[in-house]
Amino acid sequence: MTTKINRRIEGWLFRRGFAEPEVRELVRNQLYVAGLMSVVLLLVAQGERWAIDFAIGAGLITANFYFLARFIAELVRMQKGAVTALLSGFYIRLGALAGILFVLIVFAQASIPALLAGLSTAVVNILLWGAGKMVGRVR
Repeated sequence: MTTKINRRIEGWLFRRGFAEPEVRELVRNQLYVAGLMSVVLLLVAQGERWAIDFAIGAGLITANFYFLARFIAELVRMQKGAVTALLSGFYIRLGALAGILFVLIVFAQASIPALLAGLSTAVVNILLWGAGKMVGRVR
Protein backbone atom coordinates (compact mmCIF):
# COMPACT_ATOMS: atom_id res chain seq x y z
CA MET A 1 0.00 0.00 0.00
CA THR A 2 2.82 2.41 0.87
CA THR A 3 4.48 1.76 -2.48
CA LYS A 4 1.24 2.58 -4.29
CA ILE A 5 0.86 5.84 -2.35
CA ASN A 6 4.51 6.71 -3.01
CA ARG A 7 4.02 6.15 -6.75
CA ARG A 8 0.89 8.29 -6.84
CA ILE A 9 2.55 11.17 -4.99
CA GLU A 10 5.73 10.92 -7.08
CA GLY A 11 3.65 10.85 -10.27
CA TRP A 12 1.80 13.94 -9.10
CA LEU A 13 5.14 15.67 -8.37
CA PHE A 14 6.61 14.56 -11.71
CA ARG A 15 3.68 16.12 -13.58
CA ARG A 16 4.45 19.38 -11.78
CA GLY A 17 8.03 19.52 -13.02
CA PHE A 18 9.96 17.50 -10.44
CA ALA A 19 12.00 15.42 -12.89
CA GLU A 20 14.83 14.57 -10.48
CA PRO A 21 13.97 11.40 -8.46
CA GLU A 22 15.81 12.46 -5.30
CA VAL A 23 14.06 15.84 -5.25
CA ARG A 24 10.69 14.08 -5.61
CA GLU A 25 11.68 11.76 -2.77
CA LEU A 26 12.59 14.69 -0.51
CA VAL A 27 9.37 16.59 -1.25
CA ARG A 28 7.28 13.44 -0.84
CA ASN A 29 8.96 12.64 2.48
CA GLN A 30 8.40 16.22 3.66
CA LEU A 31 4.69 15.75 3.02
CA TYR A 32 4.80 12.54 5.07
CA VAL A 33 6.87 13.93 7.97
CA ALA A 34 4.91 17.18 8.32
CA GLY A 35 1.54 15.53 7.78
CA LEU A 36 2.10 12.57 10.08
CA MET A 37 3.61 14.64 12.89
CA SER A 38 0.81 17.21 12.64
CA VAL A 39 -1.97 14.62 12.66
CA VAL A 40 -0.45 12.70 15.59
CA LEU A 41 0.05 15.86 17.66
CA LEU A 42 -3.44 17.14 16.86
CA LEU A 43 -4.95 13.81 17.95
CA VAL A 44 -2.81 13.45 21.09
CA ALA A 45 -3.30 17.08 22.14
CA GLN A 46 -6.99 16.92 21.21
CA GLY A 47 -6.80 20.04 19.07
CA GLU A 48 -5.07 22.29 21.61
CA ARG A 49 -3.77 25.61 20.32
CA TRP A 50 -0.07 24.64 20.41
CA ALA A 51 -0.76 21.56 18.26
CA ILE A 52 -2.60 23.72 15.74
CA ASP A 53 0.34 26.15 15.73
CA PHE A 54 2.71 23.22 15.14
CA ALA A 55 0.60 22.09 12.18
CA ILE A 56 0.59 25.65 10.78
CA GLY A 57 4.40 25.81 11.06
CA ALA A 58 4.73 22.40 9.41
CA GLY A 59 2.38 23.48 6.62
CA LEU A 60 4.30 26.70 6.04
CA ILE A 61 7.67 24.98 5.77
CA THR A 62 6.23 22.23 3.56
CA ALA A 63 4.85 24.83 1.15
CA ASN A 64 8.16 26.71 1.23
CA PHE A 65 10.07 23.44 0.66
CA TYR A 66 7.79 22.51 -2.26
CA PHE A 67 8.13 25.88 -4.00
CA LEU A 68 11.90 25.99 -3.40
CA ALA A 69 12.35 22.53 -4.93
CA ARG A 70 10.15 23.43 -7.91
CA PHE A 71 11.98 26.72 -8.40
CA ILE A 72 15.39 25.03 -8.34
CA ALA A 73 14.18 22.46 -10.88
CA GLU A 74 13.29 25.34 -13.20
CA LEU A 75 16.60 27.10 -12.50
CA VAL A 76 18.58 24.11 -13.72
CA ARG A 77 17.13 24.66 -17.19
CA MET A 78 17.87 28.41 -17.24
CA GLN A 79 20.81 29.64 -19.30
CA LYS A 80 21.18 33.23 -18.15
CA GLY A 81 20.18 35.07 -15.02
CA ALA A 82 20.00 31.98 -12.83
CA VAL A 83 21.85 33.57 -9.91
CA THR A 84 19.63 36.65 -9.93
CA ALA A 85 16.51 34.51 -10.20
CA LEU A 86 17.72 32.23 -7.38
CA LEU A 87 18.45 35.12 -5.03
CA SER A 88 15.24 36.96 -5.93
CA GLY A 89 13.12 33.85 -5.40
CA PHE A 90 14.87 33.09 -2.12
CA TYR A 91 14.32 36.57 -0.70
CA ILE A 92 10.72 36.74 -1.89
CA ARG A 93 9.94 33.42 -0.17
CA LEU A 94 11.87 34.47 2.94
CA GLY A 95 10.00 37.79 3.10
CA ALA A 96 6.63 36.11 2.62
CA LEU A 97 7.41 33.55 5.34
CA ALA A 98 8.60 36.31 7.70
CA GLY A 99 5.42 38.30 7.05
CA ILE A 100 3.18 35.31 7.71
CA LEU A 101 5.10 34.42 10.89
CA PHE A 102 4.86 38.04 12.05
CA VAL A 103 1.08 38.04 11.61
CA LEU A 104 0.76 34.66 13.34
CA ILE A 105 2.90 35.66 16.32
CA VAL A 106 1.83 39.29 16.82
CA PHE A 107 -1.82 39.27 15.81
CA ALA A 108 -2.89 35.62 16.17
CA GLN A 109 -0.79 35.10 19.34
CA ALA A 110 0.58 31.79 18.00
CA SER A 111 2.94 29.77 20.16
CA ILE A 112 6.49 30.54 19.03
CA PRO A 113 7.97 27.19 20.21
CA ALA A 114 5.16 25.29 18.46
CA LEU A 115 5.65 27.24 15.22
CA LEU A 116 9.41 26.65 15.36
CA ALA A 117 8.90 22.95 16.03
CA GLY A 118 6.59 22.77 13.01
CA LEU A 119 9.09 24.66 10.87
CA SER A 120 11.80 22.20 11.92
CA THR A 121 10.02 19.29 10.23
CA ALA A 122 12.04 20.15 7.11
CA VAL A 123 15.26 19.65 9.09
CA VAL A 124 13.95 16.31 10.41
CA ASN A 125 13.06 15.28 6.84
CA ILE A 126 16.51 16.15 5.48
CA LEU A 127 18.28 14.39 8.37
CA LEU A 128 16.20 11.24 7.89
CA TRP A 129 16.79 11.32 4.14
CA GLY A 130 20.55 11.78 4.62
CA ALA A 131 20.71 9.01 7.24
CA GLY A 132 18.86 6.70 4.85
CA LYS A 133 21.38 7.48 2.12
CA MET A 134 24.30 6.82 4.49
CA VAL A 135 22.84 3.48 5.60
CA GLY A 136 22.41 2.53 1.94
CA ARG A 137 26.09 3.24 1.27
CA VAL A 138 27.29 1.18 4.23
CA ARG A 139 25.61 -1.99 2.97
